[in-house]
Amino acid sequence: MSQHKGLAEESHKTKKTREKLRKHLAEMDENITPQALKRKSSEIHRWITRHASERIVLRSKSISLFDENQNTAELSQKVALVVEQLRKMTS
Repeated sequence: MSQHKGLAEESHKTKKTREKLRKHLAEMDENITPQALKRKSSEIHRWITRHASERIVLRSKSISLFDENQNTAELSQKVALVVEQLRKMTS
């Protein structure tokens, strides 16, 4: 048993995998530097600039997140099948 009450000790495979994950995360953390962040920020800005022609001007559009169920989504095939089965059962 491990130090925690009632928990079994981790297997060798689990310990090995956990250590491998720790090392991988540590390597990833080492790669996050101020220079790397600046470089990625520049890449993002360049991507936005390159795709500016594809952007939609939102000031001329009316956007709402919810339409108060005025336009319902179509039933999926699975749901439609269940509905049909229920109809058959009740008739």
